[in-house]
Amino acid sequence: MANVINLTLPLYPGMPVGNVWAWDTPFRQEPIVTLERNGVRIDALSLHSETGTRLMMAGTIDGKAPTVGQIDLAKFVNRDAVVIDIPKNAEEEITPADIDRCVVPDPNYQSGDIVLIRTGWGNNQRYEQMGDAYAVRTPHFAEAGSLRLAEVMRAKQSDTVAIDVAYVGSCGWKFMKREWVDLPRWQRPPFPSETAKIYLSMYTPDKALPDWAASWPLHANGYIIAALCNLNLITKKRVKMTALPLFVRDSIGAPVTVVACEE
Repeated sequence: MANVINLTLPLYPGMPVGNVWAWDTPFRQEPIVTLERNGVRIDALSLHSETGTRLMMAGTIDGKAPTVGQIDLAKFVNRDAVVIDIPKNAEEEITPADIDRCVVPDPNYQSGDIVLIRTGWGNNQRYEQMGDAYAVRTPHFAEAGSLRLAEVMRAKQSDTVAIDVAYVGSCGWKFMKREWVDLPRWQRPPFPSETAKIYLSMYTPDKALPDWAASWPLHANGYIIAALCNLNLITKKRVKMTALPLFVRDSIGAPVTVVACEE
């Protein structure tokens, strides 16, 4: 009998992933009608395209790349994935040495696999315990580590990396963290506030590109599935993985539900 493991970060008000950067629109859930007053419950939900566990695509950096509505979602159903452990603590980087030590020699890594990287950051509901620090202090790729993994994946004909870090790149440490995240909360009201819009109007490519440089090689290589959780519940080196995004036709990424199946 197959063991199915949910790897998806739950969406809930106040959740950290999608709550800290200037372009974030925090997840909100508000009642429209209630059982007590109306005899039926319906909620209003609002979020942005990189809230929680999410699929990110080349469209983030390439205006000619396909949207969610233009890809064959069958490519994310029952895919072979290899589980690779690269343990990391808060703010630590995944380097080329990590890729060469943990990914390259792994005998279980087969051609075309999803590379499912387990750092440990998504274990034991850490996201609830740490709050926004879960997003800000996440382990992440160094730019050189991202370049090296993309190189290895191309050689193996792999187009998707999935990982349990909140954010893949260097977390805006050059500009956005200092100019936005480190401010008192009342000085950085979330998008679509006028404050956020003004800041983003001045967040030009000379800031954005170095802030998130470690993300771009993996975007360009294909697909990223980030902010997974519960990878510690996987007991095997190879699993079947399914990842279905919210079907927002013209979006370049979307929240995604991910499960792993151990056969």
